[in-house]
Amino acid sequence: VLEKPALKGMRFMPGEALYKISDLSSLWLLADIFEQDLALVQQGQAAKIMVNAYPGKAFAGRVAFVYPTVTPETRTAKLRIELANAGGLLKPAMYASVELAAGRPKAKALTVPDSAVLDSGTRQIVLVQRGEGLFEPRPVKLGLYADGYVEVLEGIRAGDQVVVSANFLIDSESNLKAALSTFGAPARPDVKSAAAPGASPPTHNAQGIVRAVDPQTGKVNIEHGPIASLNWPAMTMGFQVKDQALLRGVTPGQAVQFDLVQQGPGQFFVTRIAPTAVQPVRRTPAAASPTGR
Repeated sequence: VLEKPALKGMRFMPGEALYKISDLSSLWLLADIFEQDLALVQQGQAAKIMVNAYPGKAFAGRVAFVYPTVTPETRTAKLRIELANAGGLLKPAMYASVELAAGRPKAKALTVPDSAVLDSGTRQIVLVQRGEGLFEPRPVKLGLYADGYVEVLEGIRAGDQVVVSANFLIDSESNLKAALSTFGAPARPDVKSAAAPGASPPTHNAQGIVRAVDPQTGKVNIEHGPIASLNWPAMTMGFQVKDQALLRGVTPGQAVQFDLVQQGPGQFFVTRIAPTAVQPVRRTPAAASPTGR
């Protein structure tokens, strides 16, 4: 008996509830599952349920129904799992975690730690070591996630060395996109640069607002607009100047026009900086070795 509103001497009208009775020997569990995993779930599938009240104890259940809609805010769908409640250990409104065994497991899969994947929302990449301190951003096609690893279907091969930690040292998404573009397009290790010896690197022009300046170290932090010649979006980043004298008279909050050149992979130097009329900086909206498991 869950509720007992009926008391001696009370008067009730037709349709009013006198007792609320429930059989707790069998329960329903409602679980949320991400939409990308729905293809792995089907009615009748076995489920393992754990609750915090009983550490180390697992309860068995089966998927009875997959709800036909997805919640827009969370991008999840609900599953209804039926399970026996022998001994009445499980109580209504308890929280639980659920494990579902995906059918047809693969004998072997190419995986990397999920920390190795940089996901911009529109594409997924990993940084592959090319030797001599150089890394190549390589797009990958991902498969299943499990136990901190993610399956890689395309993009890398077994034996490739990939960055699995500290790949977010660049402190913003915009800076990350800019840094990846400086690595250059994927190239074969045996192909050398075709630049002529002694050729001057191209100069890129940009406008922005100075956010911080350190004349002693020759560093300046600038919030600049998009730089089409580098395929950079608007962002805030730090630069080294070729000559510390360039920073004389440069102050935070000042609108400037500046030139920069690339001296090496990911290394850009400011060669000219001059005050200019204040213009708003327009931003574009943001859109371990692999192991066989």
